[in-house]
Amino acid sequence: MSNSTLSKKLASVKPGTLFVGIDLALDRNVAVVLTERAEQLSRFGFPNERDGYDYFYRRLEAIQEQQQAPAVLVGMEPTNYFWKLLATDMEQHRPDYGYRLVNPYTVKKNREGNQLDRSKDDNRDAFTIGELLRTGKYTETRLLHGAYAELRQYVTLYTRLQRDVRRQKTLIRNIAGQLFPELPRVFKDLTGETALATLRNHAAAAVVRKMSQEAFIASVRADFCGQRMQVAKLRRAHVLAKRSVGVSDGVEALQLALRLHIEALEVLEQQLEAACIALTDTFLALPESKYLLSVPGLGLIAAATILSEIGDPSHYTSARQLIKLAGTQPVPNTSGRKSRSKTPMSHKGRPRLRTALFFAVMRLVRVDEAFAREYQHLQTREKNPLTKMQALGVLMNKLLRILWSLMKNRTFYVSGFQTAD
Repeated sequence: MSNSTLSKKLASVKPGTLFVGIDLALDRNVAVVLTERAEQLSRFGFPNERDGYDYFYRRLEAIQEQQQAPAVLVGMEPTNYFWKLLATDMEQHRPDYGYRLVNPYTVKKNREGNQLDRSKDDNRDAFTIGELLRTGKYTETRLLHGAYAELRQYVTLYTRLQRDVRRQKTLIRNIAGQLFPELPRVFKDLTGETALATLRNHAAAAVVRKMSQEAFIASVRADFCGQRMQVAKLRRAHVLAKRSVGVSDGVEALQLALRLHIEALEVLEQQLEAACIALTDTFLALPESKYLLSVPGLGLIAAATILSEIGDPSHYTSARQLIKLAGTQPVPNTSGRKSRSKTPMSHKGRPRLRTALFFAVMRLVRVDEAFAREYQHLQTREKNPLTKMQALGVLMNKLLRILWSLMKNRTFYVSGFQTAD
């Protein structure tokens, strides 16, 4: 955090403000109330429920009245979903109370620095959060609302389902590898229609080689649900099964596991399609979507992911804030004469946003002339030439600046687009 940013945060706080650090938990939250001089006025617990929140507000009201404090500022870690519950309730019932988020890593390091025996409990964490809040070491993160909140949830769901689909495919490949390790020589994709029909009940080479070729094909056809079965590949698989080194013990159990994983994969793919439809509809209804999609190579899912991580663009004042949000800004990492990298990237922002930007840039250097030219220039310039990965990092920031300009100015992309922060 720069000195100017810290100064602005401290200047925005009214003299005499009460600082409330809260250590959030599933059953019981702990709150510590501090003055601007770090004097602890109170410490109490309250649960995550209506009565608990009302008790929290009453305690703060009493302390605020007693101290004649002009304002109350609440700080908490973005712990799981707990912070969203309290932040939402504060926005609805106590909008006069401000809230800020404190980085959990910062809390941990400050607590360990102040407590040399590294003791940890809820009271210490709450006090540390309040102290960081008092000294301006917090973020300006806010809850998303409306369609932006819906988009964030849809992207989160879509990403999780994608991960679950990949996991099921990996499990299918691993089990099939035990039963019929030569099968990938026939089917490059073991999750294709014909391959899955084969694996559903005839994944074991030890079973297949006992069947005639025609009987094997007929059995697979009974499980096939596609339009065109690849009979030639099945004939080749039957030949390979005769000399396969696949296991012959525990075949029935492995076959059952494989069938269950295939069924789970089919359900997940249906869920993924439903999530994709909902995500698409929500994204296209937002005014920024058409400007983001004007960038060549930026697909709908990538654009939706980027916007979901950014949220409402009106909450930002410059592209630099988006770069910091993504964690793609270069930061110094030196000690004496040692330096880990010429242009180190912070990697302290949103990983999903960074990933979407990376793959978007990978496509842009192939389809957009301006990006391709800049990519080559960064690697071949005489002064301080960059590696391929470093050049991609620079272009990720360039793309963020472009997207910021498109959304801010409500304009469409043209190759060679020039931006101003």
